[in-house]
Amino acid sequence: MILSSKSTNESKSVNKNLGQYMTPLGVAGLVARELGDCETVVDFAVGEGALLRAVQERRGSTKLIGFDIDQLMVKVASNSLVGSDIRRGNGLLARLSASSLTGRIGVVGNPPFIGESKDRHGWLKRAFKGLTGKLGQDRAEIQFLARSLLTARAGNGRVVIVLPIGFADGDVYRRLRTLLMTQYRLLRCIEMGNDVFANTEARTVILVIDTIGVPSDEVEICEMPAGVQTPICVCKKVLTPGARLDARYHKAMNLTAMSAGPQLKDFKVTIVRGIVSRKEAETLNIAALHTTDLGRVQDGRLVTSRLCASTDERHVVARRGDILLPRTGSRVRWMPVLVESGAAPITDHVFRIRAPRAIRKMVIDSFNHPAFSDWLHGVSKGVCATVLTKSELMQMPLFASGS
Repeated sequence: MILSSKSTNESKSVNKNLGQYMTPLGVAGLVARELGDCETVVDFAVGEGALLRAVQERRGSTKLIGFDIDQLMVKVASNSLVGSDIRRGNGLLARLSASSLTGRIGVVGNPPFIGESKDRHGWLKRAFKGLTGKLGQDRAEIQFLARSLLTARAGNGRVVIVLPIGFADGDVYRRLRTLLMTQYRLLRCIEMGNDVFANTEARTVILVIDTIGVPSDEVEICEMPAGVQTPICVCKKVLTPGARLDARYHKAMNLTAMSAGPQLKDFKVTIVRGIVSRKEAETLNIAALHTTDLGRVQDGRLVTSRLCASTDERHVVARRGDILLPRTGSRVRWMPVLVESGAAPITDHVFRIRAPRAIRKMVIDSFNHPAFSDWLHGVSKGVCATVLTKSELMQMPLFASGS
């Protein structure tokens, strides 16, 4: 497997096969500011050296150590960081002697965003005590996070690292977020705008983590849109270990709190998703309702007769009075559809929402409310497709409750 750092000079091309993407100087400066004063600073995926260069500009006497598997990147970084220790090597495998680390140790990083990386040194199990399962552990950037934590912890230091948004909002990483927040001190999570990195639409976050002191207490959630020089605080509060860390989500939660009204979970509302994909339904010759079918409904009311004798009783079936809503998709209409008559199975891209008759209209009106789109933008996740989960949907305010 090939690993490389990300390029840091905006004028140079990227190598997507190596996971290289450009790191703007503004991001490098922010990372250096969040790191604070350290005697030794390490970057296990140094690239062209922008992160270490920003550290050097803030505190010239710092000992700088960098690794990169790309010989060209090593050459560029070495030329711009005269007197620093820049070495060619895979940052996950390279040896780093304890004698080369002095004083308070800081680790900065913008690791390659590629997967299928075998954790040969067991960095994750060593950094996160009690870690079980395999979810998310094959990602190279998560292994870089683990090694960074172990290195900084040896010198009572701090880690400031750029990671994909998935670490902050994905269910796959909930367990890792839990261990991070209970075994280290997560100070801040800064969500970057989706146009920060050139040649990619990927959203990213910057985590600021102290490796000593009490576990995470209050965590500051910030956002940094394009053109803004200083992170904007969205909230600072005690979070449940494993909670989502993205600013978009917490802005939506602020909206929920400000609504001061009831949520779906406050009523006898049930939400389930289908159990078969569209392709599986076609293979089984089942005429299941998919998001494309919901998109063709013009007046929000559906008359259907797709239920047949061959439909397995285990399938999730929508019947008269049920509300249907997309669960995920890239080009779907996030509009509710009421089953006016008939019955039909649904695919796994569709939610079936059953609400008591007394509040059914209120639920539908809340999905059609202008505030719903802002709320959905905050709580949903995904890069190529928007994904809404049942647990988050149950927390949706009934925006129409006051109308």
